[in-house]
Amino acid sequence: MLPSPFYFNTINETKIKEIKEIFTVYSNDLKFLQNNVVEVLSEDIETVIKAKAADAYRKCRVPVIVEHGGLLIEYLNGFPGALSKPMWDLMGDKITQIIPSGKSRKATAISGVCFCTGMKNHIFMGETTGIISQKSKGINGFQWDPIFIPDGETRTYAEMDQSDKLIYSQAAKAYGKLIEFLKTTNGNT
Repeated sequence: MLPSPFYFNTINETKIKEIKEIFTVYSNDLKFLQNNVVEVLSEDIETVIKAKAADAYRKCRVPVIVEHGGLLIEYLNGFPGALSKPMWDLMGDKITQIIPSGKSRKATAISGVCFCTGMKNHIFMGETTGIISQKSKGINGFQWDPIFIPDGETRTYAEMDQSDKLIYSQAAKAYGKLIEFLKTTNGNT
C-alpha cells in the first residue's frame, strides 16, 4: 500500500470513478476535493495542469493531484489538444464531420497528471493513439469519449465499460506513472 491519504481535485464524477478503480490496489484512502480551479486556455497540457495544480493547492493547502486531458487530431494539426473541453462543449459530436472523407482520422488522446506538494510539481503524461470515429457512438464516459477509438479496438471509449476503457486510457497510463513514482519515493517528495 502507498502512503496516504491522497487528495485529488476534480469536479468530474466520471474521473472520480476512474481514479477509484485505478488506485484500488494501491490505496483505499482517497480524498476528493471539488474546488473549481482556474483552467487556463493553452494548447500546452503541461501549462494547463501546472496552473490547475497551483490553484488547487492554494485552495486546499495539502499535496494535491489534478489531471487534464486532451485530444490531438492529426487532420487539425494537433488541435484541439488541451483545449478539447471548450471545443467539445461548443461542437459536440460535430467534430467527426470536420474531417473530410479520405483524410486521416488519426488522433492521440493525452492526459497529464500533476502531483503538487506545494513546493514542487511532479508531472506524469500518458497517451493513447487511435482514430476519430465516423460518428458518435456509445453513452459511457464524458466529453469526446463517443468519438475516439483507441488503436487495437473497434469501439469508442463511450461504448466500453470503465474497466475496458482503463486498459487503453491515457489517464490510467499517467496515473500509473504517478503510482510508480509514489512507490519508489515512498511518498516522500
